[in-house]
Amino acid sequence: MIQNKQLICNGKVVLPNSVENVSLLVEDGRITALLEKGSDYSGDCEIIDASGKIVMPGMIDTHNHMGDPGPANFREDWYCGSCSAASGGITTICDMPLPSEPSTIDRESLMLKKQTAESRSVVDFALWGGLIPASIKDMREMHELGCVGFKGFMCFSTKVYPRITDGYLVEGMRESASFHGLVALHAENAEVADFGCQHYSEIHCQDEACFDDARPWWTEFDAIQRAVLFARMTGSRLLVCHTTIMQGAEFLKNQKREGAPVFVETCPHYLIFDRNILRDKKSFAKCTPPFRSRGNVEKMWDYVKDGTIDVLGSDHGPYTDEEKVMQHDFWKEYCGFGCNDVMLAAMISEGVNKRGLSWTRLAELTSQNAARLLGLYPRKGNLMPGADADFIFIDPDEKWVYDGTRSFSKTKSDKGPYHGMELTGRVTDTFVRGKRVYGDGRILCDAGYGRYIRSEG
Repeated sequence: MIQNKQLICNGKVVLPNSVENVSLLVEDGRITALLEKGSDYSGDCEIIDASGKIVMPGMIDTHNHMGDPGPANFREDWYCGSCSAASGGITTICDMPLPSEPSTIDRESLMLKKQTAESRSVVDFALWGGLIPASIKDMREMHELGCVGFKGFMCFSTKVYPRITDGYLVEGMRESASFHGLVALHAENAEVADFGCQHYSEIHCQDEACFDDARPWWTEFDAIQRAVLFARMTGSRLLVCHTTIMQGAEFLKNQKREGAPVFVETCPHYLIFDRNILRDKKSFAKCTPPFRSRGNVEKMWDYVKDGTIDVLGSDHGPYTDEEKVMQHDFWKEYCGFGCNDVMLAAMISEGVNKRGLSWTRLAELTSQNAARLLGLYPRKGNLMPGADADFIFIDPDEKWVYDGTRSFSKTKSDKGPYHGMELTGRVTDTFVRGKRVYGDGRILCDAGYGRYIRSEG
């Protein structure tokens, strides 16, 4: 019988509270021991040398949008999207309910997406359920099927995935609270944001940076305040998705201190780019909520460092170049872009290298906190004995330039906000349950290696 054992040695291993020169002993896809440097191990195993590398828990991307299953899979499918994720150090994808068709709003649609991902993904995955008026009756069953939580839009979304208005939101939160679930919200005041975009379109505004004025900071602040009030009144756990504003982060910091059941997500692009990127990249950098001022961007780093921000999500949701200009009006173009393969490298460059973010804090933001919040811990999110052997090697000194045309994503582009960005620090190897799925610039496993990870929260 062939033993499936590995010893990962000579790297700097990021543990929950420190970075240590220890070796990881892996057996049958799980971490079984941490061995001090110099320890003798006489067992029969594969030796994997991580000299010069940071060994970090694989990322858990809390916010991903596959268009698969459904007609939108020409933008991103589970194979290409998971390959892109693996190349960026993501070992577990948490996929949102849309734009897959059908949206993930009940047992049937959840099982269809699960089966699709199981046949195509190269990394492990978890699934969000939908929070729309019609799905409230199905929330408990989706929770029992392992959904990590339920995503709703307080702003306008799509015809097939309508926004969750206040009355239904309260009803959904009450239902979620009854089984200790998690509600995740895109927080923007729907009508004010929509009216603002209509106005700037009607006056033919040529300054794309004014997207920040069309959907101003206080539309986000209003929605955050309402969402937190509803969460406190219903007892529902709440994740505020892709927070962009310092006012919102400060409010959420205070609410957490007072014991409110709230958690905070942001995206790396909101910590890097400001509203001026829209003048350069135009609709190819358009996303919601909008990019804000440079002063706001820098202030958001304070909340990253002090623990207010709990998790980072990519909000990976690419569109083709043709789709991003098909309306011939910036104010009406689609919002979103691909980025799951560059988010960690960007955080290393901008956070660890430029702003002194510690490796342990980065691992909290990208892995440990997400696993705890979403009910995946202790199986995921750490490198302690008993956890899945999901880990990545990072060369902290490699200098490189991100090229969106060489992405593993199904949609490749040289027009996105990250294209051409100079970076220091790069993922060189990605392991999922002990298997090297990415290395040497290549995908090293077959489609369908990824497994569905149920929330046990």
